[in-house]
Amino acid sequence: MKKISKFILTMVLYASYFASVVLKSNTYGNILSPIVTVIAAYYIRKGYYLKEKETLQKRAGILLFLSVFSWFLCDAMWCISDLILKTDPNENLVITYGYSATNLFMISSFVVLGYQELKRWRGIQVLIDAFAVSLCSMILVWVIFLNRNLQNAMLVKNDWVAMLSLFIDLLIFIWNCIWFFSIRKGKMALSLKITLFGSLVFVIVDIIYYYEYYYSVYEPNSLLDGGYVMAFAFLAIGSILKEKMNVQEAEVETNWDVGKRNGVLLFAAPLLLIIFAGIQAEYLLMLVSIIMVYFVISNYTQKNIYRDELLVRERNLNAELEGKVKERTKELNDLLKRDVVTGLLSRRYFLEQINKQAKQLMKEETILVFYIDVNKYKLIKTMFGNDIGEKVLTEVGKRLNKYSYGEEDLLASYGEDVFIISMKGIYSIERGMEIAEHLIQLSSDLYKIEEYEIRVTVNIGVSMFHVDARSCEELIKNADLAMLQAKSEGYNQARAFDEELGEIIFEKNRIEIMLKKVICEEEFFLCYQPQVLAVDGSLIGFEALIRWKTKGGEWISPGQFIPIAEETGFIKPIGGWVMQKAIQQIAVWQKKSFYKLRMAINVSVKQLNEKKFILDLKDTLKKYDVAPESIEIEITESIELEENKEIIVALKKIRDMGISIAIDDFGTGYSSLYYLKNLPVNRIKIAKPLVDHIAQDSYDYAIVQTAVRVAKVKGIHVIAEGVETKEQWECLKTLECDEIQGYYFARPMLPEQAYEQWIKSAK
Repeated sequence: MKKISKFILTMVLYASYFASVVLKSNTYGNILSPIVTVIAAYYIRKGYYLKEKETLQKRAGILLFLSVFSWFLCDAMWCISDLILKTDPNENLVITYGYSATNLFMISSFVVLGYQELKRWRGIQVLIDAFAVSLCSMILVWVIFLNRNLQNAMLVKNDWVAMLSLFIDLLIFIWNCIWFFSIRKGKMALSLKITLFGSLVFVIVDIIYYYEYYYSVYEPNSLLDGGYVMAFAFLAIGSILKEKMNVQEAEVETNWDVGKRNGVLLFAAPLLLIIFAGIQAEYLLMLVSIIMVYFVISNYTQKNIYRDELLVRERNLNAELEGKVKERTKELNDLLKRDVVTGLLSRRYFLEQINKQAKQLMKEETILVFYIDVNKYKLIKTMFGNDIGEKVLTEVGKRLNKYSYGEEDLLASYGEDVFIISMKGIYSIERGMEIAEHLIQLSSDLYKIEEYEIRVTVNIGVSMFHVDARSCEELIKNADLAMLQAKSEGYNQARAFDEELGEIIFEKNRIEIMLKKVICEEEFFLCYQPQVLAVDGSLIGFEALIRWKTKGGEWISPGQFIPIAEETGFIKPIGGWVMQKAIQQIAVWQKKSFYKLRMAINVSVKQLNEKKFILDLKDTLKKYDVAPESIEIEITESIELEENKEIIVALKKIRDMGISIAIDDFGTGYSSLYYLKNLPVNRIKIAKPLVDHIAQDSYDYAIVQTAVRVAKVKGIHVIAEGVETKEQWECLKTLECDEIQGYYFARPMLPEQAYEQWIKSAK
């Protein structure tokens, strides 16, 4: 409400002033003129000074305010002199010369404000614009104001203040015209346009004033004085717009056609000449010639400027494109450098850096590599999902990162569930094992991931450059092999690569090569170990056990080649051959003795994964006319029995055929009771390590006792393997174990021996 009242009051005061001017009321004109002028000064100070943030523009604003305020002071003194002191204001030099201060402050303001715009102007174009505007202005002043008479010019020369004011008016006019013409990049804010227009109105009115003044036709408080007030009003409106609308100059594309359109305003010069002086052919021709030359030169200049700007823009765009390419390349390198899941160094970056370090090693320096495997990671993903699994890996990486590393040490994510660390310096393998134990302590823990508690264990292999390897590839490979050896010894174990492990690996590779070339019928054969009732030792069946004697006469134990066959996949053809020979043998024995025997055959989990396994088993039984009830499939405890649902489905199909299922080496795995509850098991085989000390170790005795009791509850039979003493047998009978197998009764033997010593005598 207050703002509306202020606006209405201002409008009333301005309307009253212009009414007094129209009515030629000297009294009201003298009173209202300083009032409306100080109102304009107030808004100029507020918009261009108080609300302005940039220092340069604030300076220009205060100078523009002073130009209008000095006019107010002179108007106020004029009013006092005329109405109160009753003296002629025209004879007061302070008043008459004081009005010229407005011109001085105004040109100063526009020079300061224009300085900021110089970066938007083209120097050559400014000179062309200045030359054209100056010539046109000089011709107009000469014809209209001086009336083509040098005496009038001398008259102005005698009044140096008037001459200075006119000169400043001309400068303001030229400056504003140049400003308007020369801006070809960007656009001028509306507030600034109105402000410049107000200054042009002031200049025109001031020139007319001096024209009337020298020809003694000026009348105070006439329409001419209203022109001054109108000029100040435009300045005030410009400042109000700047404050309210907060208009800022916006950068737009350079367009040289804008200059051409601005240049059209030069045609105002011939029009003004005709209006004020009539048709003056000579001077009209001069003005038109100046304008035509201006357009030709300006057009040529602007085209060159435009072409140069296109080249600059092209260079800038190329530079920007190169910058973006460098930025994207850096981002890509960062992505390649970092693992997506853990945020640690990537495998690729690790290999690059360790190869560089290997080439720069000093004579006494070494590189230690720690190959860290997270156990049961696939099981974690199966049970909790990929997201939880990745969070586990991230947390393990954070734990490993807590170790105090050197500047050149590297910690990277090397595989889905593998971390790798390299340490460059003067190390021993013993120090490497100490570090490995520390890393195990850091990373092995019960992890709290969201609402789950997950037990994480690791195994670490350690190798050292140049001790264990001559290349980085061999170094990492040896660390991997050492980790596998550590894994075979249990969880949270570390193993360093050494000559012994190297010999083991060499032997493993040798056996693997031999397995590739072996012909089952020529080198493999089966032995059979009796299985008896625990109560009286009477025969109930045999377990088929494979043996390998090479063509060169070398014996290779199943403990050596079976794990390698499992790892390499050779177990599938070998297992198929064992199945064929064992079923064929039980068929022979049954025909000879008519004795109901059971043949236990070891089957790998990898065989169960084969879709053809059950079909091949059915075909073999049919081929040798063997009842399914005479066959028992033995499966060794394995993590895959829990993870792979297809294996469980296959076992159920086998049991539905009438074939019994036995779990071998029961009690050595970490989840033995899981098999009793969830798998289609008919029999469990107590592992030999539990039987070895059953007569002396109460702990082993209790484990076997628990297993037997749980199995009985489930209706599952129990057989103990590896029985070698009478004391062990007696303990197992006491525990109500169903069946027994071991050296105490018989070693594995050839088919003929088994028939003569056990089957024939059992008729």
